[in-house]
Amino acid sequence: MFYLVKKIMTDKNIYLDNAATTFPKPEQVYMTLDSFARSGGANANRGNNPMARNAAKKIEETRAKVLHWLAAPGEAIVIFSPSATIALNQAILGTELTKGQAVYVSPFEHNSVLRSVEHLRLTQEIQVHEIPFHPISLEVDWDRLETAFRTEPPAMLAITQASNVCGLLLPVEQLALKARQVNPEVMIIVDGAQAAGLYPLNLSNGLIDYLIFSGHKSFYGPFGVAGLILCSSKRPNPILFGGTGTYSSKLSMPDEPPSAYEPGSLNSPAIAALGAALDWLKVTGRETLVTHAAKLTDYLEKELSRIPSVRVIKVPLEKRAAVISFTMQGVAPQALEEFLGTQGIAVRAGLHCSPWAHRFLDTQARGGTVRVSLGFFNAEEDIKQLLNVIESLLD
Repeated sequence: MFYLVKKIMTDKNIYLDNAATTFPKPEQVYMTLDSFARSGGANANRGNNPMARNAAKKIEETRAKVLHWLAAPGEAIVIFSPSATIALNQAILGTELTKGQAVYVSPFEHNSVLRSVEHLRLTQEIQVHEIPFHPISLEVDWDRLETAFRTEPPAMLAITQASNVCGLLLPVEQLALKARQVNPEVMIIVDGAQAAGLYPLNLSNGLIDYLIFSGHKSFYGPFGVAGLILCSSKRPNPILFGGTGTYSSKLSMPDEPPSAYEPGSLNSPAIAALGAALDWLKVTGRETLVTHAAKLTDYLEKELSRIPSVRVIKVPLEKRAAVISFTMQGVAPQALEEFLGTQGIAVRAGLHCSPWAHRFLDTQARGGTVRVSLGFFNAEEDIKQLLNVIESLLD
């Protein structure tokens, strides 16, 4: 039926896939990427020439900005990496576990967590347990979880701060507290790729050991930079090895972070641009960013719910990031994504690299969902255009 529908949009392309990467970026991010690559993009910590020193200085300034934006404790350390996926691998695979120990994950984890944990299951024979949630309320089933914790005490808790599929904000601190009550030495790893810096998360109370952030998502920075925040005294074993520009006579990695976990040349232009993004975030304000996206998300959910053939994955408003997933009767999610693309609207359909989430939400067999994720640079008119195209399919 799609070929019968005329294009009803303006020439403006509408981007509604901010969970994949926020777009557009603040103008100063683009400007910094260009100017730093042209005039300051030397190799940090490789030599003592002025350009190399300047690149190293910019990297350290950005580390400080990351810690400030996240309200991290003074002793916290930022480890830069090319992506949140690599940072999660460093955190999970760098944790020493023994045969039979229990690792707990939620049903909302990205494959960056699930595949890393699966590797440990296959190579170290750990036990992987899924945190129980109620399917309707999306609340943790605390009674069942406490029983599971007593039966199989957690050695690691690896959980996302926000689902990239449905936007559910998980009760990270409560889960961490329950795990520590059973095992004070449990490793707590939080995947903050979707939400870090935008939604409250206390890094100073000793509950969280490692927080992962993604520069190109909730930080509104460029691709090519992400990181691992060491929030406690725990340290992962290095899983990546190579030159750091320091202690070059040693064949082992440096002992101290961040050098211990940053082999290879850091992407200094991207890190500098991340610093510019953090400056923009500070001026714009966390509340402004979250409130704007929340209003658009609420509006979208209400309007989509009025369409009889649409099923919206419902998440309580107070527990939802700026993400809406839905299905449309008689239309495969991927087909709807493709059609919306012909109308100049960018969304994402499928399993979103989170198969357990779709299994839990009962959308896996249908090919997943269509996901709409809002950002600061979206407007209500974008939502109206999306709704117009979807409703035109019902004529």
